[in-house]
Amino acid sequence: MSLKLDAFDKRIIELLLSNAKESTTSIARKVKLGRENVDYRLKRLIKQGTIKDFVTEFDERALRIKHYVLFAQLNRLTGDAEKQILAYLKEHKYVSWIGTAAGKWTLICDIYVPEHIAVNFVLDGILVKFGAYIEEYVVLELILGEYFFEKYIEKKANLIPQKAVKESTKKIDGIDYQIMALLNSNARINYAELSQKIGLTANGIKKRIKNLEKIKVIKKYSLTLDFKKFGYEWYGIQLKLTKFDQETINHIQKFFRNHPKVIFYYKYTGPWDHDVGFVANNSTELREFINKLRAEFPEELKLVDVFITLEEIKGYQLPDGVFQQLNEET
Repeated sequence: MSLKLDAFDKRIIELLLSNAKESTTSIARKVKLGRENVDYRLKRLIKQGTIKDFVTEFDERALRIKHYVLFAQLNRLTGDAEKQILAYLKEHKYVSWIGTAAGKWTLICDIYVPEHIAVNFVLDGILVKFGAYIEEYVVLELILGEYFFEKYIEKKANLIPQKAVKESTKKIDGIDYQIMALLNSNARINYAELSQKIGLTANGIKKRIKNLEKIKVIKKYSLTLDFKKFGYEWYGIQLKLTKFDQETINHIQKFFRNHPKVIFYYKYTGPWDHDVGFVANNSTELREFINKLRAEFPEELKLVDVFITLEEIKGYQLPDGVFQQLNEET
């Protein structure tokens, strides 16, 4: 059931999408409300589940992390088999986003592994434990992904211009990985809490975070939102590229970025090239989008499949095991 958000709520969400670490006092000044009012609204948005998590976005390549997506068709489920599968994946140290779906694929999850660990290490563990329930599956490596969650509140995509990465003033060490792991769990954690958990002065932690931001290992602080609270259904649209020149690729990416209901797209190496996350109030909007896509790219794209996301089981955060592994290697 969708919630009614007023202009103040949407502005608060917009500011936190841009920078989840922005203080309540700063937000209050920008939205022209009292600090107590903003604090109340923020707590309400969290309690209602509209805001699910405060997340830190990292440069996966800079951290030498590979990102894969598993699509699976579950079958022959008996008893609480599906619950067991989902519980296992939720606790898996290399599994991030998890969703259930209706369509060809009924289970989708993101897998992150340090680059020296083969994805088959994770996949084999899943298949050994639950292979009897997996009818078909495919694992694709992610090449590029962009998210536009500001479109939930009917804002245009806030594209961050790519800048040259500055050389680090020091090597990333175990303390940095501990800091990143905590920021990964909660982007709004303050310096005092970090200091208490890590055993380093707040000023020392601040300097380390500033360095991680400077070298673009930390890209952004943002939110994950519950699409159902906005009255949307979330469709996954899988597309195959049939023309590969740079002009075509640029045109397609611009189309996705500018469309008001495309909340993300992934580009893969695999049997299809793009996954598009499309939110709609009803199936008519989905049909209109597909027709527009076909009209815009009649020779460039082929529709492979469409599925509907039923539930997000786990949100967008790097899994804990990634930071544990990186920390052990320092």
